[in-house]
Amino acid sequence: MGLWEADVARWQRLFGFEKADARRRIEEYRSAYSRVRISDELWATVKARKEAEGYDREAYEYSLKNQPQALSPTSSATVSGTFIVQLMEPLDSPEKIKDVAGLAEAPLIVTGVGEHGQANFCQIDGGTRAKLLDWVAEYHSGFQPTIVRLTKAKKDLCSRSIAPTLAHDSTLPQNRLDDEQDIPRPSQDEYPVLYFFYGTLADPKVLKHHLNLDTEPSLVPASIQDGEVRHWGKYRALVDAPGSAKLFGSAFLVRSQDQEDALRFYETDRYEVVRCRIFTEDGVHQGLTFRFEGWPG
Repeated sequence: MGLWEADVARWQRLFGFEKADARRRIEEYRSAYSRVRISDELWATVKARKEAEGYDREAYEYSLKNQPQALSPTSSATVSGTFIVQLMEPLDSPEKIKDVAGLAEAPLIVTGVGEHGQANFCQIDGGTRAKLLDWVAEYHSGFQPTIVRLTKAKKDLCSRSIAPTLAHDSTLPQNRLDDEQDIPRPSQDEYPVLYFFYGTLADPKVLKHHLNLDTEPSLVPASIQDGEVRHWGKYRALVDAPGSAKLFGSAFLVRSQDQEDALRFYETDRYEVVRCRIFTEDGVHQGLTFRFEGWPG
């Protein structure tokens, strides 16, 4: 595959390389034996946003694989976020990762495509990543694991409190559950679940394309309270704003975890899924939305 000037210009723009350096790095990356490509499914979930930011698939893979936290097995500082680690000797199975990191359960397997065909990965968090890197540094210093950060919006809905809820601190007395037997809704794995969209996802064409729907999605006019939209660069981001006026947008019924995962990849780990009250013509609904959480560290 030859080098195209458009690729060189893209890498200059995205990564700040000089022209000669960009050309060299592309050549090295394309010839790397250990290079691993992300799966078609993962690329499909982030393609629209990343292409809008100037990436193609190759540049996006490079950006993931060359984040500082994914390169050095001797640097084991805990980094927040979700990662995938390729299964290869000596970390060749979910059970081995479970044992090394001292996990209660074996991590989930996800599938990707490498230079030599299908490759398997395990999904891990930042704490597990740090433990794996410490173990590799101590027992297999010549091995460098392939660990890639997934830019997926966090979702961790508590079953014992309303946390996280837009503009509501669950530790305050007025926000605590009246009865310990109460189960806050929506729950972590509840589907279908109503989402409030306020930005590009409120565009039916964007939503249809991103979720690979056969028909036009059904979006309902809706609003929420206690939140406002601010601008970070060219993006609109929802933040807490207690007592604010209604924010208008659209409500959409997410029918499965697969659909939700696609939306979480679209929003990236700059956002978190939070509970909120969604107002429509039919009444008030307990639903979810994406709240801006800042730039990942």
